[in-house]
Amino acid sequence: MSTRRPASRLATPTPAAAENGHNGERNSVVLGPNDRLVGQLFIEGDLRVSGSVDGELEATGDIEITGRVNGAVTAYNRLVVGSAGSLIGSDVHVGRLTVEDGATFSGKVTMGKPTAKEPMPVEPEPVPEPVPVAVVITQPEKAKGKRR
Repeated sequence: MSTRRPASRLATPTPAAAENGHNGERNSVVLGPNDRLVGQLFIEGDLRVSGSVDGELEATGDIEITGRVNGAVTAYNRLVVGSAGSLIGSDVHVGRLTVEDGATFSGKVTMGKPTAKEPMPVEPEPVPEPVPVAVVITQPEKAKGKRR
């Protein structure tokens, strides 16, 4: 008997090379029904979510949601919320949007081809003002007497 978990990845068909310009290969990531993501995920390619996500998703290709997503979603090409899917997002940026009957969808949608986000500039931490310090220098007392 094996102790390995059953695989949660499902085979995803590879789109034609003309669509993606990568010699027929396009990255595809699948979060299976037992998978859970908390945080941010950026994918160069397609993403399929059957599990649950609490955070931000961004993919340069398509995103298909048949699980539960709570957070912002950016799909450069197409976003599909399947009939069993649930998307509760703060902001949704998509090229195309499909919400199937029975799906739960909530959020602010911006349509059109999204562009890659510029990295946020890191602001330097404030440098504390120098504190003036009084320094007293004293000369040692000279010993009285003859030198040898």
